[in-house]
Amino acid sequence: MKKFLSLSCLALLLSYASFALYPMSPTSGTVCIGSYLYVSDSLSPGGVWSSSNPAVGSIDATSGAITGIASGTITITYTLGGSYVTGDFTVNPSPAPISGGGVTICAGATTTLYDATPGGTWSSYYYYATVGSATGIVTGVAGGVANVYYTVGGCSAVTTVSVDATSTGYIPASVTVCLTGSYTYSDSAGLGGTWSSSNPAVATIGATTGVITPVSGGTTTISYTTTGTCGTSVATSLLTISTTTAPGYISGTTSLPLGYTSAYLYDSQPGGTWSSTSPAVLTINPTSGLITPVTLGSSLISYTYTGCGGVAHDTVTVTDTALNGISGTVYFDTLSYYGNVTIWLIHYNPITHILSAIDSQSIYCYGSSVFYQFTGLATDSFRIKAATQDSSLTVTGFMPTYHTSYFYWHDADVIYHTAGASDVNKDVHMAWGTVTAGPGFIAGDVTTGANKGTSTGAPAANIQIYVVNSATGRLVLKTFTNSAGHYSCSGLPVGATYHIFPDSLNYLTTAYTGITLTAANPGMSAASFIMHTISHTITPNMTGVPSVNAANSEVFTFPNPASNKLNIQWNEKTEETANVVITDVAGREVYNGTTELKQGTGVKQIDLAQITNGLYLVTVRTATLIYTSKLEIAH
Repeated sequence: MKKFLSLSCLALLLSYASFALYPMSPTSGTVCIGSYLYVSDSLSPGGVWSSSNPAVGSIDATSGAITGIASGTITITYTLGGSYVTGDFTVNPSPAPISGGGVTICAGATTTLYDATPGGTWSSYYYYATVGSATGIVTGVAGGVANVYYTVGGCSAVTTVSVDATSTGYIPASVTVCLTGSYTYSDSAGLGGTWSSSNPAVATIGATTGVITPVSGGTTTISYTTTGTCGTSVATSLLTISTTTAPGYISGTTSLPLGYTSAYLYDSQPGGTWSSTSPAVLTINPTSGLITPVTLGSSLISYTYTGCGGVAHDTVTVTDTALNGISGTVYFDTLSYYGNVTIWLIHYNPITHILSAIDSQSIYCYGSSVFYQFTGLATDSFRIKAATQDSSLTVTGFMPTYHTSYFYWHDADVIYHTAGASDVNKDVHMAWGTVTAGPGFIAGDVTTGANKGTSTGAPAANIQIYVVNSATGRLVLKTFTNSAGHYSCSGLPVGATYHIFPDSLNYLTTAYTGITLTAANPGMSAASFIMHTISHTITPNMTGVPSVNAANSEVFTFPNPASNKLNIQWNEKTEETANVVITDVAGREVYNGTTELKQGTGVKQIDLAQITNGLYLVTVRTATLIYTSKLEIAH
């Protein structure tokens, strides 16, 4: 039982003893005598570090900095509360100082380094020189200073080898300057060479300053010459003196469907501006080239660039086409998200009661939004659902959300699509939540199968469970059922009312609502659900539930969408008479009836066979409660 509780804590809030399950980083390694190595446990902050043998290697209790003192091995321990994690480290001495270093060689020349400590390997840092890993022979490559290391048992000695500064300087391969402009060449290596122009009739250059003086249009070769003990080297650059303006070449999408918001035009000559001759058809960002279709049609896009010869233009025609499908954007309004986002196109069959994700896309989000589209669809009704693909152990973050911005299936907007039509801007605004500390606790089970009388169904494992604040509608915490179908959520603030919402793609879920946690009664241990495999619904199992908010009666309706029958399920403190009213979107009543809600738990069916397909509002009203929900009827 103790092991089971530990696993539950890990899957939920990763708190208390679960901190010990996070390994330190690194978990092992080598520390050199007189040097430092830092270890950390960034996922479980606030603990204390200690060493098994401070005479061999000590560690700062707060920062995790290990200091090598003497040869040997140590065990580093990180303690947090009553839990800990360990790692083994070896302390080794550094090799003897390197001999033969600190010299200067020419590019292409060699020198040999030595070290008295046997069994090591050589390596170099920076590209100025290379070194044989077993021989210690250093070969000069380019002007500069190279660090050379000799490593034994993970510890290194270091020296430097300079390569003669008369190596070739570093200048641009090509430069373009207007006839009326100016430019100054420079050598990034700072070698102190001289400049010259092969064609002074096109441009001259200051021998020591590198300042260009344009004379006429054309090209000339600029040479940079350096001379030193290792000889003379020349670097060249092609300089063009321009008297014209080239707008460059436009590339990118020239035909795109309505609703698409991630298409760009590009030009090979940067620094210009974009404009659209028909902004009523499509607009374009003047600096980024981002195209936004507005309506069907075409617009001439112009790219304007100002250069050596004045202003030049290039144009391209971009056409907005019919989407023949459904498109939209998934927005992350509250907090940026970086990772894969899955968008599902969902179809509901009212005869079989089966939800089907008939298509899906997985798109990487770079912060604020991703665009999706589904094309070539038949005439039917659909819903769009999006979810982030973050870790299953992440207890905060974004929860799956439908168009437009609803958690729950029965609140999701229905997209009635006609084949060949464009249904655009079907956007989803992802809901975000943050866990806040508190003593509250909610737990329960999700089972499938009979669930009749005293028998229990088979456990429904790995079902996502979401805790939503009823007042704000924001996600508070999410977790998964374990192999026994059980879930538990702790650390919830009291003084708030919560909804529990299991999410499974192919099931219509009725949330468990009205769980009020108080300081006097901060726990609900039996907020359970039944997965009905025939009707493909998930409904609260109210039988035997000790409601925390015992003073309140509760009513639910399911399934949603409904075909010929609508179930009214209740948990009543006292017997009441309920008035059930169904109205269409214009407010006209299509059903008005009463039903007796017996004390305790019960279910009553309403016949919907005579009500036409569409969206409705169902209201259940008693002396103590009013329940209202959107309802879709699809025979």
